[in-house]
Amino acid sequence: MRALALICCLLCSFSAAAADSLQTALQLYQAGSPRLALARVVRDQPPQPDATTWYDWESLRLTLLSETQQAAAITARAKLYPNNAPHDFQQKALGHQVWALLELKQSVAARVALARLLWQFELSPADHAWARRLVIRAYLLEHKPAEAYRAMLRYQQDFQSLPKEIAAEFVQGLLAEDAVTEATTWLAQLDAANPTLLALKMQAGLVGAEAASAVARAALQKQPNSAAYLAIVAQAAEMLKDDRRQIEALEQGLNSAENAASDAGQTQKLWQAYQREAERLGNLAQALRGDDMAWLALAAASTHDPLGARALYAYSVQHGADGNVRETAQAQLYAGLVAAQLDGVAVRLFDTAPWRSERLSDADIERLLTQVVGDAPDAVARPLYFTAGRLQEARKQALAAADYFAQAVLKSNMRKPDALALQALQRVRLNLELAGFKEDADAFYRRAIAQKSAPAKAAPGKSKGKK
Repeated sequence: MRALALICCLLCSFSAAAADSLQTALQLYQAGSPRLALARVVRDQPPQPDATTWYDWESLRLTLLSETQQAAAITARAKLYPNNAPHDFQQKALGHQVWALLELKQSVAARVALARLLWQFELSPADHAWARRLVIRAYLLEHKPAEAYRAMLRYQQDFQSLPKEIAAEFVQGLLAEDAVTEATTWLAQLDAANPTLLALKMQAGLVGAEAASAVARAALQKQPNSAAYLAIVAQAAEMLKDDRRQIEALEQGLNSAENAASDAGQTQKLWQAYQREAERLGNLAQALRGDDMAWLALAAASTHDPLGARALYAYSVQHGADGNVRETAQAQLYAGLVAAQLDGVAVRLFDTAPWRSERLSDADIERLLTQVVGDAPDAVARPLYFTAGRLQEARKQALAAADYFAQAVLKSNMRKPDALALQALQRVRLNLELAGFKEDADAFYRRAIAQKSAPAKAAPGKSKGKK
C-alpha cells in the first residue's frame, strides 16, 4: 500500500510538472519566442497519445511548427495520430496539414486533405471560405488556371460581396499563370490603390509597360521593398526587353526578407536576365563562345559596372566548359553579390542553384567559401561568412549555419561589436540550440559577450553630482 501511495504521489507530481511546463511553453510563445517554446514542447511532451494532456501539447506543437515554418515536420506528425483522436483536434491537425502540404508543393495531397476537411467537419463560415480559397491555391500550384478560374467563380457565387482583397488574390494567382483574360473578370472589383490593378492593366494592354513602370517606380519611392511594385517594374522591363532594369528590380525584390515567400519564379527570371545581359556585353567585347578565360577576364575588368560583372560571372557559371572556371565564377558571383549588399540575393540564388539540376552540397559551399575568402582581411571575410550562415540557415542546416556565423563573430571586434557581429552572435546561439547544443550555445555567447569593453570609469575626484 505504501508503495502504491508513493507511485500515485510521483504520478501526481509528474502531471503537475508537465502542466506547468505546458503553461510555460504557451507563455514563451505568447511572449514572441516560438522556437524556445517549441524546444520545451519537444523536451517535455508526453511520448504517447494516450496521456491525459497529450493533445493539448500536440495542439501547441502544431501551432509552433506552423509559426516557425516547419512544414515537413507537420506532415510527419500527422502519421502519429490515432483514428480515435478527439474530433476538434482532428480538424485543427488537418488544417495545419493542408497548409504544410501546400508549402511543400504537394498540391494533390493538399486537395485530398481539403476534401476531408470540407466534407467531414462542420466548419465555421470563415474556416469554410478559407478552405475553399486553399483549393484554388492548390489548383494554381498544379498550374491548372482553368480549374482555378472555375473554382473562383463558384467561390464568388457562394460568398456574395467579394472583398477587394480576395478579388486581388484571385487576380494575382491568374496573372502568375498568364491567364490575363480570366483575371479581367475582377478588374472592376480591384481597389484603385492596389498595385494588382496596375499589373492587370499593364498585362491586359490597357496601360503601356513604360507608363506602368513609371507609376511603380514612383510608388517605390515611398515603399522601397514593395514586392508588388518591384514585380511590375521587372515585368515591364521584360516586356520592353530592358534586361538591366529587370535585373535591378529582381535583385531588389529578392534581397528583401519581406519577399522571400514569393521568390521561386523570380530567381529563375533573374538568372535568365543575367544570361541575356552577359551575352549582350560579350557581343560588344567580341568575346568568343567557349573561350572561358576571355569571359572571366571580361567580368574581372568590369569594376566600373558591378551589375554587368555579376551577369558575366553568372554566364561563366552556366557555360564554362572547365570545372575550375565554373567554381571561380561561382565564387566571384557570390563575392560580388555580398559586396553589393545583395546578400539576400546570394542566399536565394545559391540555395536554388538554377545553373544545375541539384542543390549545392555542404562540401560545395565550403569549397566556395574557402576560395572566395582566401587571405581576405577580416572586414571583407565577415559578411562572406555571415551570408554563408544565412544560406545554411535557409537550407535548415543549423549546425553548419552556426559554424559560419561563429566564424563571422571570430573575425569581429567583440570589444566594440557592430550590428553584424551582434546578429551573428545571436544566430550562433539560436542555431546551436536548434542543433541540440544548448550548453555550447550558452558558452560561446558568454565568452563572446565577455569581450565587450567595460564602461569607462569617472576620473578620481570628479563627480556628476551637484556642487
